[in-house]
Amino acid sequence: MAQTPTQRRANEKHAKSVEKRMGKPESSFKKKETKKSPVGVAAVVLLVFVVVAPLLIEQLKLLPQGWNFIMSLLAKVGLVSK
Repeated sequence: MAQTPTQRRANEKHAKSVEKRMGKPESSFKKKETKKSPVGVAAVVLLVFVVVAPLLIEQLKLLPQGWNFIMSLLAKVGLVSK
């Protein structure tokens, strides 16, 4: 079966890359692997939300005027009842 022009170009490209690597150590042409974090971005965001949000709410409780303002805004939106 004859090669198609696409296959021929792909084979030539591969042959050129193999020829460039001949006689060189593997470390000079091998791609370096990037290390991925074992924890996903969503898990970190959730953790920060769970840890930081209550701390911020506690700080707002220390400032009664600010707390009243925030609670009134939340009541207007319907997230909390007065």
